[in-house]
Amino acid sequence: MSAIFFRVMAVSVFLLVFFMFGVKAEEGGVSFWRSDVTLTCPRNGTWFQHNTQLHTGETYVLKYERPIRVHCVYEEEEATKKTFFFVKGRVCETCFELDGVYLGGAIFADVIMTAALMAFIYRRTKKVSASRSGGRASDIQSSEYQELNPRSISDGTYSAVNRRK
Repeated sequence: MSAIFFRVMAVSVFLLVFFMFGVKAEEGGVSFWRSDVTLTCPRNGTWFQHNTQLHTGETYVLKYERPIRVHCVYEEEEATKKTFFFVKGRVCETCFELDGVYLGGAIFADVIMTAALMAFIYRRTKKVSASRSGGRASDIQSSEYQELNPRSISDGTYSAVNRRK
């Protein structure tokens, strides 16, 4: 049981760190917002798809319908460079982006709230010790109980065990 719990927690921590500290490319960029895709070239350049010029500028915004391959051509230090983009993903009109910091904060707040609730329940249900001891029982016998007759104890139906031979 604890090995499974450890594995689940390890995967959860990995995913949390992965989403919070995602790797960013040094050159260019791609961002999704609802059904729009924004491609960013490292410098002001010209955008091409299969040697067909699409746009001129540092960013190129398009409606995402299917996977797309484009590249931008730009000048840097008196040399012509190309940055290639292959964009494949899922988009929807009603979706929104969840930042890793907000997700981590929500998980942290959930853990703190759960711990506080557990502490509250523990303190409220903790057994309270008695303020005084119960004392000794009375030596006086109650008249409600009848004493057993030593002669009738062994004569009862269920007073002896019969062994079968």
